[in-house]
Amino acid sequence: MRRAFRFAGLLGLLAGVGAAAEPPSGEGSASLILPRQTQAIERGLAWLAKNQNADGSWGNEGPQGEHRIAMTGLAGLAFLSAGQLPGRGPYGARVEKAIRFCLKNQQRDGLIAMPNDSQSMHGHGFAMTFLAETYGTDLTDELNAKVRNSLTLAVKLTDRAQSSWGGWYYSPNSESDEGSVTITQVQGLRACANVGIPVPPKTMRNALSYIHKSQNPDGGIRYTARSGGGATLALTAAGAEVLMMAGEYDSKEAKKAIEYLRRSLVVANTQGSHDFYTNFYGTQAMIQIGGEDWERYYGNLRRRLLSSQSANGSWSGDVGSTYCTAIAVMILSLPYTYLPIFQK
Repeated sequence: MRRAFRFAGLLGLLAGVGAAAEPPSGEGSASLILPRQTQAIERGLAWLAKNQNADGSWGNEGPQGEHRIAMTGLAGLAFLSAGQLPGRGPYGARVEKAIRFCLKNQQRDGLIAMPNDSQSMHGHGFAMTFLAETYGTDLTDELNAKVRNSLTLAVKLTDRAQSSWGGWYYSPNSESDEGSVTITQVQGLRACANVGIPVPPKTMRNALSYIHKSQNPDGGIRYTARSGGGATLALTAAGAEVLMMAGEYDSKEAKKAIEYLRRSLVVANTQGSHDFYTNFYGTQAMIQIGGEDWERYYGNLRRRLLSSQSANGSWSGDVGSTYCTAIAVMILSLPYTYLPIFQK
């Protein structure tokens, strides 16, 4: 049975019909999508559509295909987060091309990666999440079956690539691990489980244990569980989101990570230090925390994103315009909570 997404009234929302009236102050509740926010999302999507490669991918077109899978997964998720389904609406064909690009580049062992990509697991995780979020929407029966088969293989690859510590590293089967790759795998596995793809419970348990082992006494999460050192705000935001995504709202590890975010996640201090990455996961964590913390954090972040969008509709930052624009669109679209991966 195909799953039902909460897309009622979507076309009207994206056209500005039924959107909450913007208060005179220009701020408004973080739970509302403001008219100028809708416009920024539309301009960001238009820029992404214009910059999609002919083969359906985004990103580097060099012979190594560096980061193209990761960029395609993120850009595809950006369209989905704003309610753009494959095969429907102004960008449906773009989303479908991205799906087919990911499917075409899945290796025999299940890894979704371009040949010779030395850091393939990030892209594998983002692509797995993207494909899972498309499964059961308005895909043709033929494409839906291909996506299911791809996800089944992808989960098996992720399961095999898990280290003895419970995490993952930049390439499969390296018997090493670090936080950012681990987080992409956990989110991808959860997206697959949401649509009925079998995910070994032990794999998820070990992954969550890895996040626990990476946590410092102050609640922050460091780069790897295998070594000491200080925590990073970026990985703490991502780790907190993963813990809550897995239902650990009341665990001691989640509570400590949440308190760390409340103390440290100040938007002005994230600029220049994995800014977009930090706030991509920060918004996912903070919307689940809710209340005044969410209102204050998201209001500040939204204001900054709306003021920093380029005239051509893109955003720029530490990784590149495709990456930053895709993440900015997802952050601004998050209050819609269309994607199951962004829901409680």
